[in-house]
Amino acid sequence: MNKSARGFTLIELLIVITVIGTLMAIALPSYSDYVLKGKLTEAMTVLSDLQVRQEAYYADNRVYSAMTPRTGQTQHFTSTAACVTGNAGQSYVCTLASTPLGYAYTINQAGAKTTTKPDGTTVQCWLKSPKGNC
Repeated sequence: MNKSARGFTLIELLIVITVIGTLMAIALPSYSDYVLKGKLTEAMTVLSDLQVRQEAYYADNRVYSAMTPRTGQTQHFTSTAACVTGNAGQSYVCTLASTPLGYAYTINQAGAKTTTKPDGTTVQCWLKSPKGNC
């Protein structure tokens, strides 16, 4: 009797599972960084909007506004943004803290940008990716 076997052998199945596992180990961290990069860009957009509003207020009133904290739910995170004035309304610092990302961004009237990372370290730019690229 000469039957031809149909189906997969156990070795073939294990090879396929190993290949899929290897591809996932390579692709998943890159994809996660890509998604986080998009979320960080959204946070920077919110803070840039606050800066534009501050400059418009200053153009009309010759002082910066002590904006009340804005808490908002965007597509990807919850943020709290606030601007604090100093020097008799001639300076400000706007800060945006986001959860669950853990990053905090600031900008002042001179356009100086800083980022506080989830581990507490601060860099003198806005991070555009979790790998620390400004």
